[in-house]
Amino acid sequence: MRNSVRWLAVLFVLSMALNAVRGQDIPKMKFNDVREVAPGVFFRFSSISATDKNVVFGGSNNIWIVFEDYVMVYDANFPKEAGDVIKAIRKTTDKPIRYVMDSHHHGDHAYGNAVFAKQGATIIASANTARLLRVNGPKEFAEAGKGPTGRKDIADSYLKVPDLIFDQKLVFEDKKQRVELLFLGHAHTAGDAMLYLPKHKILCTGDACTNGPYNYTGHSDTASWIRVMEKAQQLDVKLVCPGHGPLTGKDVLAKQRRYFVELRAQVKKGIDAGKDVEDIIKTIDMPWHKEWTGIEARERTENIKYVFDELTGRTMPWDLVEDFGIYEGISPTKSDKGWTAPKKIVVPAFMPARLADLKRIAPDVFFIPVKSADEAAKEAVGADAVLGFCTADIVKANPKLRWIQVGHAGVETDLVPAVVNSKVTLTNTARLYGPNVADQAMALLLALTRGLAPELHRKAAIPLPLERWKRLKNASKAQELHGKTMLIVGLGGIGTQIARRAEAFGMRVMAIDPNLAMIKPTFVFSLEPPAKLMDRIKQADVVVLACPLTAQTRGMFGSAQFDAMKKSAYFINIARGGLVMQKDLLAALNQKRIAGVGLDVTDPEPLPDRNPLWTMSNVVISPHLGGQSDGARDRQWRLFRENVRRFVAGEPLLCVVDKAKGF
Repeated sequence: MRNSVRWLAVLFVLSMALNAVRGQDIPKMKFNDVREVAPGVFFRFSSISATDKNVVFGGSNNIWIVFEDYVMVYDANFPKEAGDVIKAIRKTTDKPIRYVMDSHHHGDHAYGNAVFAKQGATIIASANTARLLRVNGPKEFAEAGKGPTGRKDIADSYLKVPDLIFDQKLVFEDKKQRVELLFLGHAHTAGDAMLYLPKHKILCTGDACTNGPYNYTGHSDTASWIRVMEKAQQLDVKLVCPGHGPLTGKDVLAKQRRYFVELRAQVKKGIDAGKDVEDIIKTIDMPWHKEWTGIEARERTENIKYVFDELTGRTMPWDLVEDFGIYEGISPTKSDKGWTAPKKIVVPAFMPARLADLKRIAPDVFFIPVKSADEAAKEAVGADAVLGFCTADIVKANPKLRWIQVGHAGVETDLVPAVVNSKVTLTNTARLYGPNVADQAMALLLALTRGLAPELHRKAAIPLPLERWKRLKNASKAQELHGKTMLIVGLGGIGTQIARRAEAFGMRVMAIDPNLAMIKPTFVFSLEPPAKLMDRIKQADVVVLACPLTAQTRGMFGSAQFDAMKKSAYFINIARGGLVMQKDLLAALNQKRIAGVGLDVTDPEPLPDRNPLWTMSNVVISPHLGGQSDGARDRQWRLFRENVRRFVAGEPLLCVVDKAKGF
C-alpha cells in the first residue's frame, strides 16, 4: 500500500511537471521585456506591429544562452538595439559575450554585428548568409543609413561580416547547454539558420517563422520555405522563439507552413483560370489566417504578388543557383551603350501554354515558334535571339543577333567558326543535368560492382530464369563501395552531384578540375589541378570522367592513364566519348589492366553493332541516357524562361559559354 501511495505521488508530480511544460501558459510579455524561458536561456521581446503606426519598430527578437564560461546571442539586431540587448544581458550575467549568431542577412538581424564585435564577440552565420553580407552587404548597409529615412545608428556604425561560417550544422556544448545551429534550406532568405536547444526543446527560428503578420517574401523561395518548415516540424520542440512576434508553441511551425501551401495553391488556381494578380488578390481566402495574425491573408498583397511572380517566372528560380550552381556570365545588359529592348525572339515550337508563359513575362516581344534549325535560320533575320538551335547559318543570317540559347550542356558541336567569331552570346544548360547524369554514373558503377554486368549481356530467355538465377548467384563477386576511393575528373555540376552520391555511399572522393578558385565542397576529400591527374589515378578504385570535351581534353584518356590505374579499378565515362582513346580502352580491357568499364557515351555514337565493347562481360553500355529525366526537362524549361526574362530586362544571362575555352 505504501509503495502504491509512493508511486501515485510520483505519477502526480510527473503529471504536474508534464502539464507545466506542455500547457504552461506561454508568458505574456511587453515590448522589450526579458524572460528566462529555460535555465540560462533568455528571450527579449522586441516591439513590432503590422497595424499600429505608433509602435516603434525595435528590430528582431533576441535570445541569449548562458554557458559555463560565456554567452551566445542569437541575432545582432540593429546597432542601436544591439546596445540595448547588451545592457539587458548584463542584468542577467557578467560572463563575456563570445558568440553572436546572425539568423540571416537582413539589417534588423545582422547590422548590429559591429557593436557585439567591439565586445569581443565572434560573429557566426550560415555560408549563404555570410556570402550575402559579403557580396551585397556593403551597398545595402550604406543605403540603410542614407537619406531622411535612413537609420542614424547604421550611418554611425560599420558592416561587420561573419567570422565563423558553417554549412548545415554547428554545435556548441558544455555541461550546462547544448546549442545546435541549423541551416535547413532557403526560406525567408537563402541563408536562414535556426538555433535549437534540444535539452530545453526550444527552437529559435529567426524570420523563417514569425508569429503574426510579419512574413516578408522579398528574398524568399516559398516552395523551399514549405520544405524548411517540414524539417523544423521534425524537431522535438515545445517552445518557439520567433524572429518577430510573441513567444509561442510548436504549432506555429504548422501555421507557417500552411500559409504558404494554401497561398501557392490559391494563386496557382487563379493563374490557371487566366486571372491577373489584382483579381487573384480578391479571391485569397484563409479565415484561419486572421485568427492567427489579426489580419486577412489578402491584405498581405506583397506576398501574393511575390508568389504570383514565382509561379509565372517573373523571379529568379533560386534552386538553379543554390542547388545547381548556375551563375551569371558576361552578356549584353541595359547598362551597355546602345542597348535596346529586344522585340523578336525565335523559339522552338513550344506547347501553347509555354508560349503563353513567355508572353506573360515579355509581353512586348514577338515570339516566333520554329520546328527546325533551317526554319530558325530563316526567321533569324531581324531577330534579337534564337532559343534551342545553334548553327552557322543562323549566325550568318543575322550578324546583329545578340543571343543564342541551346538546350544541352556540351557545346563542342555548336562552336563552329561562324559562331565563335561572332559577337553573339551563347548560353547552354551546364550544371542542370547534374542529378540525372550522376544517377546514371552510379547505375553503371553499381552494375559493375554488384556483378550485374555479365547478366546484362545475356538474352532474357536463355537460359531459363531459374538457371540464370543460380548461375548469377554462384558467379557473383559483388563488391561494396564503402571505403573505396573515387576520382572524378571535372568537378562541375555533374561531377559535384556524382561526388555527393559517392560520399553518401561511404567513398572517399578526390577531384581534378582546372578551376581551383572554387570552394572545395565538404563532401570532397581533395581538389587538385590537372597536373595531379596521374598521381591520383594510381590511388583510385573508380575513375569517372565528367569534364567537357574541348581541344585540350580530346583524347585525354589513353594508354598512360589506363596503365596507371589499379587492375581492380573501374572506369566510368558519362561525359563525352571523344575524351577517350577507344583503341587504348579496348587494349586495357583485353589485357585485363582494369576491372571493368561503364559507358553512357562512346566515340562514335551510337556505337557500331560489331564493336567489341558490346560483347565484353565487364563492360556496361547505356545509349547516352544520362541527360534524360523529367526533372532535367523541367529545369531546362525554367532556365530558358529565366534567361528570356533576363534578356528582356537587360540583366546578365545565366550559363554563358566562354567560346574561347569551349565551355
